[in-house]
Amino acid sequence: MLSPYQQGCLTQPIASSVIMGGVFSALDVAMGNGKLTPRGVASYAGFIYAYNAIQCPMEEIHGRRSALHNVFAGGLMGYFGVQRGHIGIPFVDPTLFYRYPSLKPQTVAFAVYGAMGGALAMVGGKPI
Repeated sequence: MLSPYQQGCLTQPIASSVIMGGVFSALDVAMGNGKLTPRGVASYAGFIYAYNAIQCPMEEIHGRRSALHNVFAGGLMGYFGVQRGHIGIPFVDPTLFYRYPSLKPQTVAFAVYGAMGGALAMVGGKPI
């Protein structure tokens, strides 16, 4: 059984995830990366929704919102997205992994996506 907080937390980001999924998919098309498809919109929307949903239990356990929850959620999404081959790692030169073979792409993805999630949270006014 979900608590009232969890129910609200899991249902509130649905509409914004779908809207932003459409926006990001349209930006993708505008940059010349394929066509606008329902699958593309659903992929972006699902990623955004999962990013928000991962934060719900952390917020309820700690009793407050925190930018660290965004860091962890973003890091997890980056880690598993790269591990499964669904997303790439922005801002990282691919030759980094040839120069440092012990460095795993999933670990770098966790750091990069976690940092992006944390930065967006702090810009949005979330406390640490």
